[in-house]
Amino acid sequence: MISQVGVSVNDTLMLWLLFLAAGLGTFLIRLSFIELHGSTRHLLERSRHLLAVLPPAILAALCVPAILFSRPATDYQWAPMQIVAALVTVLIARFSRSVFWPVVAGMLCLWLLNWLAG
Repeated sequence: MISQVGVSVNDTLMLWLLFLAAGLGTFLIRLSFIELHGSTRHLLERSRHLLAVLPPAILAALCVPAILFSRPATDYQWAPMQIVAALVTVLIARFSRSVFWPVVAGMLCLWLLNWLAG
């Protein structure tokens, strides 16, 4: 049976089975690491300092390429308005204990700079 966009139901089912298998495989790999290591308390005590810097590192890994490389490789790469908005976001995040306000301030700053630039 072919749907309106030309993808068969069998292909869709195989895709969902692939997602399920990948998720299950990831879960089992992580579970086996914890189970083979033994107690999770000892593991958490040793890696507490690493876990403290993990969320900012992941956020930076996701955001920095989108900020710095926002255009095709043939164009000038850096978008000054995005960099200024990112710096505003970082400054507000530095002095705020919230996740919400830096995101809101960064988006408002970017929208305001784009509006001012025309």
